[in-house]
Amino acid sequence: MQTDLLRDMKILVTRPEHQADPLCQLLERYGSKPVCLPVIQIEPITLSKEFSQILSDTHQIDFAIFISPNAVKYGIAPLLSHNTLPKTLKLVTIGQASAKKLQQLLGRMPDIYPIDNYNSEALLALDSLQESLVKNKSIVIFRGLGGRELLANTLRQRGAKVTYAEVYQRIQPKYSKSELEPIFGLSRQIDMITITSSEGLYNLVALLKQTQQQESYLKQLWQIPLVVVTEKMRDQAQVLGFTQPIVIANKASNQALVDGVLQYRKDVCG
Repeated sequence: MQTDLLRDMKILVTRPEHQADPLCQLLERYGSKPVCLPVIQIEPITLSKEFSQILSDTHQIDFAIFISPNAVKYGIAPLLSHNTLPKTLKLVTIGQASAKKLQQLLGRMPDIYPIDNYNSEALLALDSLQESLVKNKSIVIFRGLGGRELLANTLRQRGAKVTYAEVYQRIQPKYSKSELEPIFGLSRQIDMITITSSEGLYNLVALLKQTQQQESYLKQLWQIPLVVVTEKMRDQAQVLGFTQPIVIANKASNQALVDGVLQYRKDVCG
């Protein structure tokens, strides 16, 4: 690997704090100077008594689906709090990062997870979750507060009994002027921003709008190129006011984000 491809580029990493380090380390391997500014803060949610009662007998659950690494991190403990996991319980994740987190915490990979695309659509396309195998089965989806309904709705249409376990919430962090000024001050400090969700994109803009320096900060923000993970995010960024090139990474993985930065560097610098 050529280690100077991103030499001296300052890349703003917006992942939640506990997820930012691997991306920062990878960027540093290419010569970049990452700057960490989490735009989403993750906090656990205490399960309701009603749902704790559901988890008290894991033999009644057929599938446990974890939609993110955070869902694994905050969902495994309550799932294990009453019993060891029965062999009949199928563990499911949407992405590779969630699968690796499960392996880290449980010492085993999930029984079911998509290999190529890491989203609800890819998971629902797997043979293991078709109607003949989920009809009348009890499925618990571990996730954050709120989110897409496609997975649960589709599984219900296939005859499954689906319950949500919302085990964490995403909130917008707060930053002082002394924390934001070195990044969005009058002189250009950041060469590119990596951002992996629409929520994070809107949070970033909202953070700056809440400051007394919002006009000057936003003027700087609109001039910074982005790496995003969907066409929808690109369109949203353009509507918000971003004017520089926006690269769409092919996945939300750390390597895919770095590849997006590399592609931008190649296109701009040749």
